[in-house]
Amino acid sequence: MMVSTGGEIKEFEALSYMDKWRVSRCLVRGEAPEDPAKAVAAVALAEKYQSQSHSYRGAILWLPLVLIVLASISTIFALIDGNELRLLMNALIILLGGLQYVMNPIVRPKNMARSLEASRRVAATTPSPR
Repeated sequence: MMVSTGGEIKEFEALSYMDKWRVSRCLVRGEAPEDPAKAVAAVALAEKYQSQSHSYRGAILWLPLVLIVLASISTIFALIDGNELRLLMNALIILLGGLQYVMNPIVRPKNMARSLEASRRVAATTPSPR
């Protein structure tokens, strides 16, 4: 596996944006990509996520929830005041916070671990380049 130092993931960075999206979705769902190159990238990405500090993972889990609650409260006051711009901004914050929970693999560590193991098996079945 070719995970470079400095936080870069060569295998993942080499993918197109659509392939990066597919690999990330596989991690969220707990599946392995069928393509061996994508499986190697999924392994690298999952290992990077798992190597994050406990405080970072906690922030990823709790910060969006706190922002959603605060934006919801602010939305009530924006409705009372009739402030459409603040209402729109709060709706955007709520939407993005919800998407954070839907799309971030760190939120589902069991699925990410399952995907990591499955991706390792897929990556191991491919012949190594010489």
